[in-house]
Amino acid sequence: MRAVAVKRRKIEKRLEHGSRIERFLEDKPIPSVRGPGGQLFMIDHHHLGLALWQSEIEMAYVHVIEDLSVLPVASFWRRMETDGRVYPFDASGRRVALSRLPRRLNGLAEDGFRDLAWSVRLAGGFAKTRTPYAEFLWADFFRERVPERLLATNYEMAVERAVKLARLKAASELPGWRRA
Repeated sequence: MRAVAVKRRKIEKRLEHGSRIERFLEDKPIPSVRGPGGQLFMIDHHHLGLALWQSEIEMAYVHVIEDLSVLPVASFWRRMETDGRVYPFDASGRRVALSRLPRRLNGLAEDGFRDLAWSVRLAGGFAKTRTPYAEFLWADFFRERVPERLLATNYEMAVERAVKLARLKAASELPGWRRA
Protein backbone atom coordinates (compact mmCIF):
# COMPACT_ATOMS: atom_id res chain seq x y z
CA MET A 1 0.00 0.00 0.00
CA ARG A 2 3.06 2.26 -0.12
CA ALA A 3 2.39 2.92 -3.80
CA VAL A 4 -1.20 3.84 -2.97
CA ALA A 5 -0.06 6.28 -0.27
CA VAL A 6 2.40 7.97 -2.65
CA LYS A 7 -0.23 8.25 -5.38
CA ARG A 8 -2.79 9.56 -2.90
CA ARG A 9 -0.37 12.31 -1.80
CA LYS A 10 0.17 13.30 -5.45
CA ILE A 11 -3.58 13.38 -6.06
CA GLU A 12 -4.25 15.44 -2.97
CA LYS A 13 -1.53 17.93 -3.97
CA ARG A 14 -3.19 18.29 -7.34
CA LEU A 15 -6.58 18.75 -5.69
CA GLU A 16 -5.18 21.79 -3.91
CA HIS A 17 -4.54 23.29 -7.35
CA GLY A 18 -8.02 22.60 -8.73
CA SER A 19 -7.92 21.93 -12.46
CA ARG A 20 -4.62 20.02 -12.40
CA ILE A 21 -6.45 16.82 -11.32
CA GLU A 22 -8.38 16.69 -14.60
CA ARG A 23 -5.21 16.69 -16.70
CA PHE A 24 -3.63 14.11 -14.39
CA LEU A 25 -6.63 11.80 -14.83
CA GLU A 26 -6.72 12.32 -18.61
CA ASP A 27 -3.08 11.23 -18.81
CA LYS A 28 -3.70 8.07 -16.78
CA PRO A 29 -6.79 6.28 -18.12
CA ILE A 30 -7.52 3.03 -16.31
CA PRO A 31 -7.22 0.06 -18.69
CA SER A 32 -10.31 -2.09 -18.43
CA VAL A 33 -12.19 -4.88 -20.16
CA ARG A 34 -15.95 -4.74 -20.62
CA GLY A 35 -17.35 -7.98 -19.26
CA PRO A 36 -20.69 -9.71 -18.74
CA GLY A 37 -23.55 -7.31 -18.26
CA GLY A 38 -21.41 -4.47 -19.61
CA GLN A 39 -19.52 -4.23 -16.32
CA LEU A 40 -15.99 -2.80 -16.46
CA PHE A 41 -13.10 -4.82 -15.03
CA MET A 42 -9.85 -2.99 -14.29
CA ILE A 43 -6.79 -4.82 -15.56
CA ASP A 44 -4.16 -2.34 -14.34
CA HIS A 45 -3.71 0.87 -12.32
CA HIS A 46 -5.38 -0.66 -9.26
CA HIS A 47 -3.17 1.40 -6.95
CA LEU A 48 -4.15 4.60 -8.72
CA GLY A 49 -7.81 3.58 -8.54
CA LEU A 50 -7.57 2.91 -4.81
CA ALA A 51 -5.75 6.22 -4.25
CA LEU A 52 -8.52 8.03 -6.15
CA TRP A 53 -11.18 6.25 -4.06
CA GLN A 54 -9.39 7.11 -0.81
CA SER A 55 -9.15 10.73 -1.97
CA GLU A 56 -12.91 10.70 -2.66
CA ILE A 57 -12.45 11.34 -6.39
CA GLU A 58 -15.62 10.03 -7.97
CA MET A 59 -14.48 9.95 -11.59
CA ALA A 60 -11.67 8.58 -13.68
CA TYR A 61 -10.94 8.08 -17.34
CA VAL A 62 -11.14 4.52 -18.60
CA HIS A 63 -9.55 2.95 -21.65
CA VAL A 64 -11.57 -0.10 -22.73
CA ILE A 65 -9.00 -2.55 -24.07
CA GLU A 66 -11.54 -5.11 -25.22
CA ASP A 67 -15.28 -5.73 -25.12
CA LEU A 68 -16.03 -9.27 -23.93
CA SER A 69 -19.55 -8.48 -22.75
CA VAL A 70 -21.10 -11.13 -25.00
CA LEU A 71 -19.26 -13.96 -23.22
CA PRO A 72 -20.91 -16.00 -20.47
CA VAL A 73 -19.33 -15.44 -17.05
CA ALA A 74 -17.25 -18.65 -16.99
CA SER A 75 -15.92 -18.06 -20.51
CA PHE A 76 -15.16 -14.45 -19.68
CA TRP A 77 -12.98 -15.41 -16.70
CA ARG A 78 -11.21 -18.16 -18.66
CA ARG A 79 -10.41 -15.63 -21.38
CA MET A 80 -9.23 -13.04 -18.87
CA GLU A 81 -6.86 -15.58 -17.31
CA THR A 82 -5.63 -16.88 -20.67
CA ASP A 83 -4.88 -13.32 -21.79
CA GLY A 84 -3.03 -12.54 -18.53
CA ARG A 85 -5.57 -9.90 -17.53
CA VAL A 86 -6.32 -11.28 -14.09
CA TYR A 87 -3.91 -12.35 -11.37
CA PRO A 88 -5.73 -14.89 -9.19
CA PHE A 89 -3.34 -14.94 -6.24
CA ASP A 90 -3.74 -13.61 -2.72
CA ALA A 91 -1.42 -11.38 -0.69
CA SER A 92 0.59 -14.48 0.30
CA GLY A 93 1.17 -15.52 -3.29
CA ARG A 94 -1.28 -18.45 -3.09
CA ARG A 95 -3.68 -19.12 -5.94
CA VAL A 96 -7.32 -18.35 -5.12
CA ALA A 97 -10.58 -19.06 -6.88
CA LEU A 98 -11.59 -16.23 -9.19
CA SER A 99 -14.77 -15.86 -7.14
CA ARG A 100 -12.61 -14.87 -4.13
CA LEU A 101 -10.95 -11.92 -5.84
CA PRO A 102 -11.96 -8.52 -4.46
CA ARG A 103 -14.95 -7.00 -6.23
CA ARG A 104 -14.09 -3.46 -5.14
CA LEU A 105 -10.85 -1.51 -4.89
CA ASN A 106 -11.24 -1.08 -1.15
CA GLY A 107 -11.13 -4.88 -0.88
CA LEU A 108 -7.51 -5.07 -2.07
CA ALA A 109 -5.30 -6.70 0.54
CA GLU A 110 -2.00 -5.28 1.70
CA ASP A 111 0.99 -7.27 0.46
CA GLY A 112 4.32 -6.14 1.89
CA PHE A 113 6.19 -8.01 -0.83
CA ARG A 114 4.24 -6.22 -3.55
CA ASP A 115 5.27 -2.95 -1.85
CA LEU A 116 8.84 -4.23 -1.80
CA ALA A 117 8.75 -4.96 -5.53
CA TRP A 118 7.45 -1.44 -6.20
CA SER A 119 10.23 0.07 -4.08
CA VAL A 120 12.89 -2.06 -5.78
CA ARG A 121 11.69 -0.95 -9.20
CA LEU A 122 11.83 2.70 -8.09
CA ALA A 123 15.37 2.09 -6.79
CA GLY A 124 16.41 0.81 -10.23
CA GLY A 125 16.47 -2.88 -9.31
CA PHE A 126 14.46 -3.77 -12.42
CA ALA A 127 12.88 -1.88 -15.28
CA LYS A 128 9.21 -1.06 -15.63
CA THR A 129 7.68 -3.20 -18.35
CA ARG A 130 4.37 -3.62 -20.09
CA THR A 131 4.16 -7.20 -18.82
CA PRO A 132 0.90 -7.54 -16.89
CA TYR A 133 1.37 -8.01 -13.15
CA ALA A 134 5.18 -7.86 -13.44
CA GLU A 135 5.56 -6.45 -9.92
CA PHE A 136 3.51 -9.34 -8.55
CA LEU A 137 5.95 -11.76 -10.17
CA TRP A 138 8.83 -9.87 -8.55
CA ALA A 139 6.96 -9.90 -5.23
CA ASP A 140 6.77 -13.70 -5.41
CA PHE A 141 10.50 -13.85 -6.18
CA PHE A 142 11.28 -11.71 -3.11
CA ARG A 143 8.75 -13.59 -0.97
CA GLU A 144 11.00 -16.65 -1.23
CA ARG A 145 14.23 -14.76 -0.55
CA VAL A 146 13.60 -11.89 1.86
CA PRO A 147 12.50 -12.77 5.40
CA GLU A 148 9.09 -11.37 6.24
CA ARG A 149 10.48 -10.29 9.61
CA LEU A 150 13.10 -8.11 7.90
CA LEU A 151 10.39 -6.59 5.73
CA ALA A 152 8.36 -5.72 8.84
CA THR A 153 11.21 -4.44 11.01
CA ASN A 154 13.66 -2.76 8.61
CA TYR A 155 12.03 -1.90 5.31
CA GLU A 156 15.01 0.06 3.99
CA MET A 157 17.35 -2.88 4.57
CA ALA A 158 14.84 -5.22 2.93
CA VAL A 159 14.83 -2.94 -0.13
CA GLU A 160 18.65 -2.89 -0.26
CA ARG A 161 18.75 -6.67 -0.05
CA ALA A 162 16.03 -7.07 -2.68
CA VAL A 163 17.81 -4.71 -5.11
CA LYS A 164 20.85 -7.00 -4.91
CA LEU A 165 18.66 -10.09 -5.33
CA ALA A 166 17.02 -8.54 -8.39
CA ARG A 167 20.38 -8.56 -10.20
CA LEU A 168 20.99 -12.28 -9.68
CA LYS A 169 20.84 -14.74 -12.57
CA ALA A 170 18.01 -16.44 -10.66
CA ALA A 171 15.88 -13.39 -11.50
CA SER A 172 16.84 -13.26 -15.18
CA GLU A 173 13.52 -14.69 -16.39
CA LEU A 174 11.49 -11.98 -14.63
CA PRO A 175 10.18 -9.03 -16.64
CA GLY A 176 12.45 -6.00 -16.53
CA TRP A 177 15.50 -7.87 -15.22
CA ARG A 178 18.73 -5.92 -15.51
CA ARG A 179 22.09 -7.60 -15.68
CA ALA A 180 24.37 -6.79 -12.72
